[in-house]
Amino acid sequence: MIRLYFVRHGETEWNKIGKFQGSADVSLNNIGKIQADLTAEYIKKFKFDKIYSSPLKRAFETASKIAEKQNIGIIKDERLKEMNFGDWEGLSFDCIETKWPGRLKEMYYSPDKVNIPNGETFLQVQMRTKNFLNNLLENEGDKNYLIVSHGVTLRIIFCNLLGIPLNKAWNLSQKNANISCIEYRDKNRSILIFLNYTDHLSKVKE
Repeated sequence: MIRLYFVRHGETEWNKIGKFQGSADVSLNNIGKIQADLTAEYIKKFKFDKIYSSPLKRAFETASKIAEKQNIGIIKDERLKEMNFGDWEGLSFDCIETKWPGRLKEMYYSPDKVNIPNGETFLQVQMRTKNFLNNLLENEGDKNYLIVSHGVTLRIIFCNLLGIPLNKAWNLSQKNANISCIEYRDKNRSILIFLNYTDHLSKVKE
């Protein structure tokens, strides 16, 4: 049996002001750093055999805080990067709606069908994350792993593991620096233990 723990990165300035980040390499802001510290302190009670992280700064900075408490290294994996939002990156929701009317609604209600200009599709992210999971789950034994990644990427990973249709990905909440856990029994059975846990962040909740 494998236990997979998941953490979304802490807050960035682009999170705060509502800009699409995607593949843009944005660092944690001050709140995000506090969130990462609080997450690291809370999650230290779970002992991880390996920690995997997206190489993007906001995820790796979060993973680094956790790794310090665990006295373990971090394995960067490109397949854990956030979805590339192409021409939307760096833009606000209002700006996107002005330039591409109706496309945001399509992304939230039909994510499996939307095409973002010069970006990835949800299906492409699903393919690369499936590849990551297949490598991890086929080649490793009964252990605990931590995966630090991003909002869209984690939602798609959960769809992969739990058999949730991709068009329901946005039904899975993923707040900054939340913790989730899935127990992998075999290729036909994964059990959601908890999702989007944020009680450890109460000191920085608005």
